[in-house]
Amino acid sequence: MQSWAWGEVQSRAGWRLERVRLGESGLASVQLRGRPPLERGYVPRGPVAAGGAALKALVSWARERRLARLRVEPEAGVERGPELRALGFQPAPFVQPQHTLIVPLAEPDQMLGTFKRGTRYNIRLAERGGITVVEGRDAAEMERQAAASASRQRINLPGRAYFELLLDRLPDARTYVAQFEGEAVSALLVAHHDGRAYDLYSGSNGRHARLKPAYATKWAALTGAFRAGCRDYDLWGVSPGPDRSHPWYGLWEFKSGFGGELVEYVGCWDLVLGEVRQAVAEVGERARRRVGKLLRKGD
Repeated sequence: MQSWAWGEVQSRAGWRLERVRLGESGLASVQLRGRPPLERGYVPRGPVAAGGAALKALVSWARERRLARLRVEPEAGVERGPELRALGFQPAPFVQPQHTLIVPLAEPDQMLGTFKRGTRYNIRLAERGGITVVEGRDAAEMERQAAASASRQRINLPGRAYFELLLDRLPDARTYVAQFEGEAVSALLVAHHDGRAYDLYSGSNGRHARLKPAYATKWAALTGAFRAGCRDYDLWGVSPGPDRSHPWYGLWEFKSGFGGELVEYVGCWDLVLGEVRQAVAEVGERARRRVGKLLRKGD
């Protein structure tokens, strides 16, 4: 999310973008919302500004810019927490998942052998049952499947224009669409960057679920990433373990079957640089979200 391509996506999705040079520590891609004096900055996950001199330089820039708030979500472990607190940051609700599973990629037979027994069974069940997977750049089908999932789960997911933007701007982004007898039943959107594949969005209309089409799309994405030269695959978001009380336990139950290393990030942190300005900006942001929800309901 600190890549140039992701910045291009976000700059076309409503954010203003500024790439800030942090001395000898490289660049930080900062996403900006609001206008001075209510401007807020968000630095999404990435290796830059994870700590040390880079993070201090970023804080100095934010103060000079007179941001109301600087939000950072470093690609770093929980050991960075004390350093963030020392600079005045406080924990904030996460934007990106704080826990994920990173699956090492290998030859298909070797990789399949590392999966849990139930996951191997479901992949083979999908194949025997007639599920086929088409790799491509099908933003329209991604929208249909995501909309079906969003309706069932009562969540908001992007529409076709955003999926088209991802497929156009992100390196090697592609969709995997599972079909049964010519009917699309599940879809997954994946991007590759610097040797790693990333789950971005998925959806399913719920039809023919007994044939496990979601397992088929994930397996196709994993083997496709290996063929493309990726070394590992980020499943992008799980509960922090097999905790049935956690709202993301279902994701854990599904994704952990593919193995991988559980990674915990330090999470999201806010540095408030103007309490009054930040409070006013938050009121405006909540109002904007309420209007957005009303407009979506009206559609």
